[in-house]
This record gives sequence, C-alpha cells and structure tokens, in this order.
Amino acid sequence: MIGLVEALRAAKIVAVLRAGSTDALEAQLDTVREGGIRAIEVTTTAPGWERVLERAVRESGDHLFIGAGTVTTVAQAAAARAAGARFLVAPHRVATAVVDAVDSLPFIPGGFTPGEIAEAAVVGGGVAKLFPAATGGLAHLRALRDVLPQVAIMPTGGIDPENAGDWLRAGAVAVGLGGALVRQSPARIREVLAALDADPVGVGL
Repeated sequence: MIGLVEALRAAKIVAVLRAGSTDALEAQLDTVREGGIRAIEVTTTAPGWERVLERAVRESGDHLFIGAGTVTTVAQAAAARAAGARFLVAPHRVATAVVDAVDSLPFIPGGFTPGEIAEAAVVGGGVAKLFPAATGGLAHLRALRDVLPQVAIMPTGGIDPENAGDWLRAGAVAVGLGGALVRQSPARIREVLAALDADPVGVGL
C-alpha cells in the first residue's frame, strides 16, 4: 500500500465529510467522488458514518484513500477498522488505549502548538493534523514548518477551495476541506483539483 505521506501529497485535498443525517452524508460522498477527490475522511460525529464509510471503501477499491475522522474513542477506532478505513484522524491528542486500538492503521492526531504538533507526529509516524488551521493562518503553518521541518502537516479547519493552494505552497502536505468543499458542485471541485495539479505546490514532506 502506498505510504501515508505519499497518499496525502498525491491527494492534495482530503474531503472531510460531516453532516446531520446519513442521507446528507451519502450526498456529500457522492459529490466529492464525482468531483474527483482522491482522499476522503468520514467523520464519526455524523449519523450513519460507519455505513457510509463502509460503502465508500467498498465502491472505491484502491482508487481512493478512504479514512475516518474525529476518532477519539476505542469503540470508534474499532468500528472504523471494521468498516475498512485505511487511515484514521483525530482533532487532538487521544488516550493511549485509542492509539493501541488503531493497531497498524496510519493514525493522524491533531494539535495546534509546536509541542502538540511534535507530539502528534510521533504518534502519526511523522504526520500531524494542524487544527483549527484558520485560527493561526498561513503564518502559523510557516512558523511550525520552520521549527518542525521533519513533520508532514495537514492543516484542517476554515480552509476553502479558493485558498487551498496557498496552504500547500506554505508547506502543507495536504489540506482538509469540509463544508466549504462539499457545498461546491462536482464540476467546481474538478476545476479546483485541476488547478492544484497544474501548480507545483505541496512542498511539505
């Protein structure tokens, strides 16, 4: 299987699916898949997330990098693994028991400060989620990259299709996009991906 960093760099955008109903979550999945998104994170805070995750994995085969997000409990980690997730994400540090439950799956914990990002990267095998990204902005990401050049950072939270390239150029290995992405049409998502693919961005590890 392709490595985590390589998969994220190739994807550039990780679609973060979160909705108030299973039907809405299904619709988001259909939208981003039709738009050509190459990595998808189904969050555990959405009703029916296990079913949607399982469907995404079943229908995508090896063509998409499918994972589970907001994994903060042992039960969620076990359910995500059972549904076929290829990676797991958490917005913050989680208990050791959760990390153990992840087993051999790639796991990306989150953080905000340099210390939190460094700690997350140890658990994440060199990868950490920056959350919430927009709070600190691009300057915060650049500062983190200056002191933690060995860490592949995935900013998430408050990023939109119009500024995703700015985050990649600032050193993100990939960016997580939620509501700002799933509200777009598939055609618009394809335009965004094409623009990112044409731009030599993604200079993170």
